[in-house]
Amino acid sequence: MIEVSAGIIRDGAGRILACRRGEGRRNAHLWEFPGGKREAGEDAAACLRRELEEELSLRVEDLRTVHVSEAEGIRFTFLTCRAVSDPVPTEHEAVRFCRPRELQALPFCPADAPVARALALREPPAEAFFWDYDGTLLDTYPVMTDAFVRACGEQGHVISPEDALSLLKRSLREAVAAASAEAGTDAERLYRDFRRIEALTPAEALPLIPGVRETLTALHAAGRRHFLVTHRDRAALRALEAHGLLGLFTGWVTEEDGFPRKPDPASVLHLVRVHGVSPDRAVMIGDRPLDVEAGRRAGLTGILLDPEGRFSGADCGLTVRAIPEIPALTGL
Repeated sequence: MIEVSAGIIRDGAGRILACRRGEGRRNAHLWEFPGGKREAGEDAAACLRRELEEELSLRVEDLRTVHVSEAEGIRFTFLTCRAVSDPVPTEHEAVRFCRPRELQALPFCPADAPVARALALREPPAEAFFWDYDGTLLDTYPVMTDAFVRACGEQGHVISPEDALSLLKRSLREAVAAASAEAGTDAERLYRDFRRIEALTPAEALPLIPGVRETLTALHAAGRRHFLVTHRDRAALRALEAHGLLGLFTGWVTEEDGFPRKPDPASVLHLVRVHGVSPDRAVMIGDRPLDVEAGRRAGLTGILLDPEGRFSGADCGLTVRAIPEIPALTGL
């Protein structure tokens, strides 16, 4: 039987090294825990040391076997260890240190995938959940899309609902800038017209995203805390109160608090500091990459809600298609 050593290698922050296999290799472009075949006379630790030096110029310490499995005539020995130098890839097309929970977002080789998932789920469960508002908690986009199309129309600019939605999914400010530039109209006027038309539908009348009520309630019942991070005004709080959910939230930031817009992390960092949240046990959930990025910059794990696969090419770490996937993904 072929013997292979693989390293679960942590850096000083506890993150784990993952490497993506290069073109022309078996399982090309999939991720793995680095290592290789054992040579005659080597034990598992000696093999791993040698392979890491050859492939990554990486030195490690404190090696210890933690798991052995067999697949397709190969025995894999997984060893945990600590990196004492930085990896320099020569055979892999990419390397990255990930928080254990983030390993679930990477497509791993078949032999490595169960280990990656086990590592992710054994990380201490998330204790705090930071939520975006638009498109994450409440289904605001149908109203926003209609308002944007009508506001553009008032300035003589015709835009399709799908094009409007694509722009809004990036950010409202980007949507206004792009549409006004294309039409040669005033951006501030377009923004004001959009807000005026949008306000015709009360926030309290907007529906919840499917699964939000059940997920918020279950997490709260398990002792988890919820926080709202939105650039909306306090109408967002009235909407949550109308749905009977505001009482599940420990704290929030709205437009009135004056923080810069995401992906700037200031609003998230404020809530972390005021409420004594440990960033390594918190997640930021949003439906746009900029929401995830704000969380990352504050030290939180990001989770992208992407039901349509609109951002499939974005580097957003963990991705879910539906809100009810989140509790299991975060270790509950």
